[in-house]
Amino acid sequence: MSNYPAQGDIITLNFDPSAGREIQKRRPVLVVSTKNYSAVTGLVAVCPITSTNKPHFVPLDESHQIKGFVNPLQVKTLDYNARSWKKIESATLVELGNVAQIVAMIFSFDQLLGE
Repeated sequence: MSNYPAQGDIITLNFDPSAGREIQKRRPVLVVSTKNYSAVTGLVAVCPITSTNKPHFVPLDESHQIKGFVNPLQVKTLDYNARSWKKIESATLVELGNVAQIVAMIFSFDQLLGE
């Protein structure tokens, strides 16, 4: 296993302790940050995977070991080592691209960047 979670990896993380409406317990997530980010910060940015299908959630292909939908509306940044991460598999480029598109819309900096 790599020393760092890579963008597009589907890993498991322990979300406890959590508070309020935050994601809880150990669950699968899609890594949206890069290995370089993790190496420099010790953190990983992820989107949780859930069994619930809601608008804007991205379905995982049936061929995956992990079943469900990626929730790109709840990007979390966590200490991956403190939360005992484990790689399960990798998302497809289409799945990662669909998630990235929604995440980019949430954090739109178009006006700031003059686009």
